[in-house]
Amino acid sequence: MLTILRSSRARSILVFLSACSLVPALKAQSTEADIKTRLMDQPLFLRGCWGDDKLHFNSAGNLRDKSSVVAFTLCGFEFKEARLKQDKLVLEGRRIGLELKDDEQFRVPLNAGKIGSQEDESIHLEVAASPTGNYGPALDAIFVNGLPNLIPSMPSYWKPYALKYFTPMDEADASTTEQTSQQSPAPKAARVGGAIKAPKLLHAKEPTFNDLARKLQYSGVVVVNLHLEPDGTVTNMSIVHALGMGLDERALAAVQKYTFSPATQNGIPVLVELNVEINFEIY
Repeated sequence: MLTILRSSRARSILVFLSACSLVPALKAQSTEADIKTRLMDQPLFLRGCWGDDKLHFNSAGNLRDKSSVVAFTLCGFEFKEARLKQDKLVLEGRRIGLELKDDEQFRVPLNAGKIGSQEDESIHLEVAASPTGNYGPALDAIFVNGLPNLIPSMPSYWKPYALKYFTPMDEADASTTEQTSQQSPAPKAARVGGAIKAPKLLHAKEPTFNDLARKLQYSGVVVVNLHLEPDGTVTNMSIVHALGMGLDERALAAVQKYTFSPATQNGIPVLVELNVEINFEIY
Protein backbone atom coordinates (compact mmCIF):
# COMPACT_ATOMS: atom_id res chain seq x y z
CA MET A 1 0.00 0.00 0.00
CA LEU A 2 1.12 3.55 -0.66
CA THR A 3 2.26 5.42 2.45
CA ILE A 4 1.16 9.03 2.89
CA LEU A 5 0.70 11.41 5.80
CA ARG A 6 -2.56 13.10 6.65
CA SER A 7 -2.68 16.89 6.74
CA SER A 8 -5.42 19.04 8.19
CA ARG A 9 -7.39 21.45 6.04
CA ALA A 10 -10.65 23.28 6.01
CA ARG A 11 -13.60 21.50 4.51
CA SER A 12 -16.95 22.85 3.47
CA ILE A 13 -19.79 20.40 3.84
CA LEU A 14 -22.01 20.04 0.82
CA VAL A 15 -25.63 20.87 1.56
CA PHE A 16 -28.13 19.32 -0.77
CA LEU A 17 -31.27 21.14 -1.81
CA SER A 18 -33.68 19.65 -4.27
CA ALA A 19 -35.63 22.26 -6.17
CA CYS A 20 -33.76 25.11 -4.49
CA SER A 21 -30.38 23.85 -5.70
CA LEU A 22 -31.35 24.51 -9.28
CA VAL A 23 -30.80 27.97 -10.68
CA PRO A 24 -33.03 28.08 -13.75
CA ALA A 25 -32.36 30.58 -16.47
CA LEU A 26 -35.45 32.70 -15.82
CA LYS A 27 -34.01 35.54 -17.89
CA ALA A 28 -31.26 35.93 -20.43
CA GLN A 29 -27.81 35.74 -18.88
CA SER A 30 -26.26 38.52 -20.92
CA THR A 31 -24.52 40.67 -18.29
CA GLU A 32 -21.70 39.96 -15.87
CA ALA A 33 -24.12 40.57 -12.99
CA ASP A 34 -26.58 37.97 -14.33
CA ILE A 35 -23.84 35.40 -14.77
CA LYS A 36 -22.35 36.02 -11.32
CA THR A 37 -25.79 35.68 -9.74
CA ARG A 38 -26.28 32.34 -11.45
CA LEU A 39 -22.86 30.82 -10.71
CA MET A 40 -21.68 32.30 -7.43
CA ASP A 41 -21.77 30.01 -4.36
CA GLN A 42 -23.37 27.11 -6.26
CA PRO A 43 -22.25 23.42 -5.97
CA LEU A 44 -21.24 23.25 -9.62
CA PHE A 45 -19.71 20.36 -11.57
CA LEU A 46 -18.27 20.33 -15.06
CA ARG A 47 -20.88 18.39 -17.02
CA GLY A 48 -18.35 16.61 -19.22
CA CYS A 49 -16.02 15.77 -16.31
CA TRP A 50 -13.25 17.51 -18.23
CA GLY A 51 -9.81 17.17 -16.69
CA ASP A 52 -8.03 20.01 -18.48
CA ASP A 53 -7.85 23.36 -16.71
CA LYS A 54 -8.11 25.55 -19.83
CA LEU A 55 -11.31 24.86 -21.73
CA HIS A 56 -12.78 26.57 -24.80
CA PHE A 57 -16.44 26.23 -25.79
CA ASN A 58 -18.52 27.35 -28.75
CA SER A 59 -21.63 29.46 -28.29
CA ALA A 60 -23.76 26.35 -27.62
CA GLY A 61 -21.49 25.23 -24.79
CA ASN A 62 -19.84 22.41 -26.74
CA LEU A 63 -16.16 21.81 -26.08
CA ARG A 64 -14.05 22.94 -29.01
CA ASP A 65 -10.87 21.05 -28.20
CA LYS A 66 -10.18 17.62 -26.77
CA SER A 67 -9.78 17.26 -23.03
CA SER A 68 -8.90 14.46 -20.68
CA VAL A 69 -11.80 13.09 -18.63
CA VAL A 70 -11.70 12.54 -14.87
CA ALA A 71 -14.01 11.10 -12.22
CA PHE A 72 -16.95 13.30 -11.27
CA THR A 73 -15.44 13.54 -7.78
CA LEU A 74 -12.60 15.57 -9.35
CA CYS A 75 -14.64 17.87 -11.59
CA GLY A 76 -16.27 20.29 -9.15
CA PHE A 77 -16.04 23.98 -10.06
CA GLU A 78 -16.03 26.98 -7.72
CA PHE A 79 -16.84 30.17 -9.58
CA LYS A 80 -14.64 33.20 -8.93
CA GLU A 81 -14.96 35.74 -11.73
CA ALA A 82 -16.80 36.48 -14.99
CA ARG A 83 -15.55 38.85 -17.67
CA LEU A 84 -17.61 39.70 -20.74
CA LYS A 85 -15.67 40.59 -23.86
CA GLN A 86 -16.93 41.51 -27.29
CA ASP A 87 -16.64 38.00 -28.68
CA LYS A 88 -16.66 35.75 -25.62
CA LEU A 89 -17.33 35.15 -21.95
CA VAL A 90 -14.35 34.37 -19.72
CA LEU A 91 -14.93 32.45 -16.49
CA GLU A 92 -12.32 31.96 -13.78
CA GLY A 93 -12.63 29.50 -10.93
CA ARG A 94 -10.92 26.67 -9.14
CA ARG A 95 -11.22 22.91 -9.35
CA ILE A 96 -13.04 21.25 -6.48
CA GLY A 97 -12.79 17.65 -5.35
CA LEU A 98 -15.48 15.68 -3.57
CA GLU A 99 -14.67 13.71 -0.43
CA LEU A 100 -17.16 10.94 0.38
CA LYS A 101 -15.63 9.35 3.46
CA ASP A 102 -18.22 8.01 5.93
CA ASP A 103 -20.88 8.54 3.25
CA GLU A 104 -20.86 12.32 3.73
CA GLN A 105 -20.07 14.85 1.04
CA PHE A 106 -17.41 17.55 1.37
CA ARG A 107 -16.26 19.90 -1.37
CA VAL A 108 -12.51 20.45 -1.13
CA PRO A 109 -10.26 22.72 -3.24
CA LEU A 110 -7.74 20.69 -5.22
CA ASN A 111 -4.06 21.53 -5.36
CA ALA A 112 -1.73 22.02 -8.29
CA GLY A 113 2.06 22.02 -8.25
CA LYS A 114 4.53 19.87 -6.40
CA ILE A 115 3.98 18.56 -2.90
CA GLY A 116 5.16 21.22 -0.46
CA SER A 117 4.53 24.09 -2.87
CA GLN A 118 0.91 23.58 -3.85
CA GLU A 119 -1.63 26.19 -4.79
CA ASP A 120 -5.29 25.92 -5.71
CA GLU A 121 -5.87 24.39 -9.13
CA SER A 122 -7.34 27.18 -11.24
CA ILE A 123 -9.73 26.61 -14.14
CA HIS A 124 -10.05 29.04 -17.05
CA LEU A 125 -13.06 28.75 -19.36
CA GLU A 126 -13.88 30.71 -22.50
CA VAL A 127 -17.32 30.61 -24.14
CA ALA A 128 -17.88 32.08 -27.59
CA ALA A 129 -20.56 34.75 -27.80
CA SER A 130 -23.95 33.73 -29.15
CA PRO A 131 -25.86 35.85 -31.69
CA THR A 132 -28.47 36.67 -29.03
CA GLY A 133 -25.91 37.58 -26.36
CA ASN A 134 -27.57 35.13 -23.96
CA TYR A 135 -25.05 32.78 -22.34
CA GLY A 136 -27.67 30.83 -20.38
CA PRO A 137 -27.97 27.85 -22.78
CA ALA A 138 -24.18 27.51 -22.99
CA LEU A 139 -23.89 27.55 -19.19
CA ASP A 140 -26.57 24.84 -19.05
CA ALA A 141 -24.41 22.69 -21.33
CA ILE A 142 -21.19 23.30 -19.40
CA PHE A 143 -22.30 23.05 -15.77
CA VAL A 144 -24.42 20.78 -13.59
CA ASN A 145 -25.74 22.37 -10.41
CA GLY A 146 -25.71 19.88 -7.52
CA LEU A 147 -25.03 16.16 -7.26
CA PRO A 148 -28.65 15.01 -7.73
CA ASN A 149 -28.64 16.49 -11.23
CA LEU A 150 -25.39 14.69 -12.06
CA ILE A 151 -26.77 11.21 -11.29
CA PRO A 152 -28.31 10.49 -14.74
CA SER A 153 -24.91 10.78 -16.41
CA MET A 154 -23.00 8.71 -13.81
CA PRO A 155 -21.62 5.26 -14.70
CA SER A 156 -23.81 2.33 -13.66
CA TYR A 157 -21.43 1.29 -10.89
CA TRP A 158 -22.06 4.63 -9.15
CA LYS A 159 -25.85 4.82 -9.43
CA PRO A 160 -26.98 2.62 -6.49
CA TYR A 161 -24.71 4.58 -4.15
CA ALA A 162 -25.65 7.93 -5.68
CA LEU A 163 -29.38 7.29 -5.45
CA LYS A 164 -28.99 6.33 -1.79
CA TYR A 165 -26.74 9.16 -0.62
CA PHE A 166 -27.09 12.04 -3.10
CA THR A 167 -30.87 12.43 -3.13
CA PRO A 168 -33.56 13.03 -0.47
CA MET A 169 -34.89 9.79 1.01
CA ASP A 170 -38.31 9.83 -0.70
CA GLU A 171 -36.80 10.67 -4.08
CA ALA A 172 -34.11 8.02 -3.61
CA ASP A 173 -36.73 5.32 -2.93
CA ALA A 174 -38.71 6.30 -6.03
CA SER A 175 -35.60 6.48 -8.23
CA THR A 176 -34.32 3.12 -6.99
CA THR A 177 -37.68 1.49 -7.77
CA GLU A 178 -37.73 3.02 -11.25
CA GLN A 179 -34.13 2.00 -11.97
CA THR A 180 -34.76 -1.58 -10.79
CA SER A 181 -37.85 -1.89 -13.00
CA GLN A 182 -35.86 -0.77 -16.06
CA GLN A 183 -32.93 -3.13 -15.52
CA SER A 184 -32.68 -6.66 -16.85
CA PRO A 185 -32.74 -9.10 -13.93
CA ALA A 186 -29.22 -10.18 -12.94
CA PRO A 187 -28.46 -13.85 -12.28
CA LYS A 188 -29.22 -14.78 -8.67
CA ALA A 189 -25.96 -14.86 -6.72
CA ALA A 190 -25.55 -16.85 -3.51
CA ARG A 191 -23.98 -15.58 -0.32
CA VAL A 192 -21.04 -17.35 1.26
CA GLY A 193 -22.00 -19.45 4.30
CA GLY A 194 -23.39 -22.85 5.17
CA ALA A 195 -22.94 -25.15 2.18
CA ILE A 196 -21.44 -22.29 0.12
CA LYS A 197 -17.68 -22.38 0.61
CA ALA A 198 -15.82 -19.09 0.34
CA PRO A 199 -13.67 -18.35 -2.70
CA LYS A 200 -9.92 -17.86 -2.29
CA LEU A 201 -8.15 -14.71 -3.40
CA LEU A 202 -5.18 -15.81 -5.48
CA HIS A 203 -3.84 -12.42 -6.52
CA ALA A 204 -4.73 -8.88 -5.44
CA LYS A 205 -3.74 -5.81 -7.41
CA GLU A 206 -2.62 -2.99 -5.11
CA PRO A 207 -4.65 0.22 -5.61
CA THR A 208 -2.77 3.36 -6.55
CA PHE A 209 -3.32 6.95 -5.47
CA ASN A 210 -3.92 9.59 -8.10
CA ASP A 211 -1.79 12.75 -7.94
CA LEU A 212 -4.59 14.97 -6.63
CA ALA A 213 -5.44 12.69 -3.70
CA ARG A 214 -1.74 12.28 -2.98
CA LYS A 215 -1.19 16.06 -2.85
CA LEU A 216 -4.07 16.41 -0.38
CA GLN A 217 -2.75 13.41 1.57
CA TYR A 218 -6.20 11.83 1.57
CA SER A 219 -6.88 8.16 2.25
CA GLY A 220 -9.49 5.69 3.48
CA VAL A 221 -11.48 2.61 2.45
CA VAL A 222 -13.68 1.86 -0.56
CA VAL A 223 -16.17 -1.03 -0.36
CA VAL A 224 -17.06 -2.66 -3.67
CA ASN A 225 -19.89 -5.14 -4.23
CA LEU A 226 -19.29 -7.72 -6.97
CA HIS A 227 -20.37 -11.01 -8.42
CA LEU A 228 -17.77 -13.75 -8.57
CA GLU A 229 -18.53 -16.05 -11.47
CA PRO A 230 -18.08 -19.86 -11.33
CA ASP A 231 -14.93 -19.43 -13.44
CA GLY A 232 -13.46 -17.00 -10.87
CA THR A 233 -13.95 -13.80 -12.88
CA VAL A 234 -15.27 -10.56 -11.38
CA THR A 235 -18.48 -9.01 -12.79
CA ASN A 236 -21.29 -6.60 -11.80
CA MET A 237 -19.16 -4.28 -9.69
CA SER A 238 -20.79 -1.40 -7.82
CA ILE A 239 -19.74 0.96 -5.07
CA VAL A 240 -21.18 0.31 -1.60
CA HIS A 241 -19.14 2.81 0.41
CA ALA A 242 -17.23 5.50 -1.42
CA LEU A 243 -14.14 7.56 -0.72
CA GLY A 244 -14.25 10.15 -3.48
CA MET A 245 -11.36 12.20 -4.87
CA GLY A 246 -11.10 9.82 -7.83
CA LEU A 247 -10.00 6.91 -5.63
CA ASP A 248 -13.18 4.89 -6.12
CA GLU A 249 -12.33 4.39 -9.79
CA ARG A 250 -8.81 3.35 -8.76
CA ALA A 251 -10.34 0.80 -6.40
CA LEU A 252 -12.56 -0.63 -9.13
CA ALA A 253 -9.61 -0.88 -11.50
CA ALA A 254 -7.67 -2.83 -8.87
CA VAL A 255 -10.55 -5.22 -8.07
CA GLN A 256 -11.12 -5.89 -11.77
CA LYS A 257 -7.64 -7.44 -11.83
CA TYR A 258 -8.15 -9.67 -8.79
CA THR A 259 -7.98 -13.41 -9.45
CA PHE A 260 -9.92 -15.93 -7.40
CA SER A 261 -10.56 -19.59 -7.12
CA PRO A 262 -14.37 -19.78 -7.21
CA ALA A 263 -16.81 -20.35 -4.40
CA THR A 264 -18.19 -23.88 -4.33
CA GLN A 265 -21.26 -25.77 -3.22
CA ASN A 266 -20.78 -29.51 -2.77
CA GLY A 267 -17.53 -29.14 -4.70
CA ILE A 268 -19.19 -27.43 -7.67
CA PRO A 269 -18.24 -23.79 -8.55
CA VAL A 270 -21.16 -21.36 -8.04
CA LEU A 271 -21.96 -17.69 -8.58
CA VAL A 272 -21.64 -15.66 -5.35
CA GLU A 273 -22.00 -12.05 -4.29
CA LEU A 274 -19.20 -10.47 -2.26
CA ASN A 275 -18.25 -7.17 -0.68
CA VAL A 276 -14.55 -6.34 -0.95
CA GLU A 277 -12.71 -3.62 1.00
CA ILE A 278 -9.94 -1.73 -0.77
CA ASN A 279 -7.66 0.20 1.55
CA PHE A 280 -5.82 3.37 0.65
CA GLU A 281 -3.77 3.25 3.80
CA ILE A 282 -1.90 5.66 6.06
CA TYR A 283 1.07 4.36 8.02
